[in-house]
Amino acid sequence: MMPGLEAFFEAAFWSAATATGFAVLFHVPHRSLPLVALLGALGYCLRVAWLAHGGSIVPGTLLASCSIGVGSMVLSYFIHSPAVVYSMPAVIPMVPGTYAYKTMIGLMQIADNGATLDVLIQTVNNGLITGFILVVLAIGVSIPNLLLRGRSIREIRWLSAKKSDSPPV
Repeated sequence: MMPGLEAFFEAAFWSAATATGFAVLFHVPHRSLPLVALLGALGYCLRVAWLAHGGSIVPGTLLASCSIGVGSMVLSYFIHSPAVVYSMPAVIPMVPGTYAYKTMIGLMQIADNGATLDVLIQTVNNGLITGFILVVLAIGVSIPNLLLRGRSIREIRWLSAKKSDSPPV
C-alpha cells in the first residue's frame, strides 16, 4: 500500500532535516548542505517507496544506501569535495533507531521477568534486523568505492564525454 503523498513529502522533509543537522555537526562546508539534504531525502524516500511496494526493509535500505553512495561520488566530482562529506550524513536518517530501541526493551524484559518465548523471539528478530540494517548501510555506501577501486569519476565512461585510453580495471 502506497502511503499518501503528504506522508511521503513529510518523510522527505524530516530525513533532509536530519541529514542536514548531522552534516552541520560533522562540519560539512555550508555550500554542500543543500546537496546533503537532497541525498538524505532521496535515499530515505527510495527506501519508503521500496517498502510501500511490498519490499523488505533490509534490501530497501541496501538499495537506498547504494544510491546515496553513487550520488555522493558524483557530487564529489562536481563539487570537489570527498564523497564521505555527502554520504555519511545522508545515510544517518536510515539508522534503525526503532528496531534498536525495541531490542533493548526486549532485553530488559528478559532480564526482569525471565524469557517468555514471544519476548525472546521478538527481541532476537529486532536485534537481527538492527544488525542487518547497519551492515547494509555500511556496505551500500562502500560499494561504489569498492567497485571503482580508487578511480576518479572522471575516468568512468558513462559520465565522461572523453573516453580514456586505458581499459577499466
